[in-house]
Amino acid sequence: MAKRSLKSALLVFSATVFCVLSPVATCPTLSHAQASAAQHTVTIEVERATQISLSGDMRTSAKQGSEKTLNTTYSVLTNRPSVQTISASAEMEGSEKPKGIEISAEMEAPGGKGSSTGPKTLPVGEGEQVKTLLEDLGSVSASGVGLTYRISVSPEASVGSSSISITYTVSGS
Repeated sequence: MAKRSLKSALLVFSATVFCVLSPVATCPTLSHAQASAAQHTVTIEVERATQISLSGDMRTSAKQGSEKTLNTTYSVLTNRPSVQTISASAEMEGSEKPKGIEISAEMEAPGGKGSSTGPKTLPVGEGEQVKTLLEDLGSVSASGVGLTYRISVSPEASVGSSSISITYTVSGS
């Protein structure tokens, strides 16, 4: 077996020398391995997305005839080409309207994209009333954006616990 390998090596060597020294000889390229290639096309479609999320629920206590301010944050993502608005509505969790309690909400504009409409009172128990809190929202991805609630408790407010559910909606204007 060693003789055969030596013979093959000498034959390749002789052919190489002959090709190098002979100006008229056509010599094949000596290749020990052939290259192989494959191509794969990956197509990615980026979908339109809009989402809003809020930090956790909040709890506070207040005395009759007082006001409270609660600060929290929200995150928003939209890649829609048209301007968006963020609106809010409030409803009672339970059947009774909280007597003497008023809540307002104010959103900061995320990263200078959009305009806050200032604090808006969110009527509770008077049918669904939607209030616009942010206008002219362009394509944005932001988190930790300021959201402020102001709670006013009148001197006539009912003593006890009330839960108000506030729904935020991002939509085209």
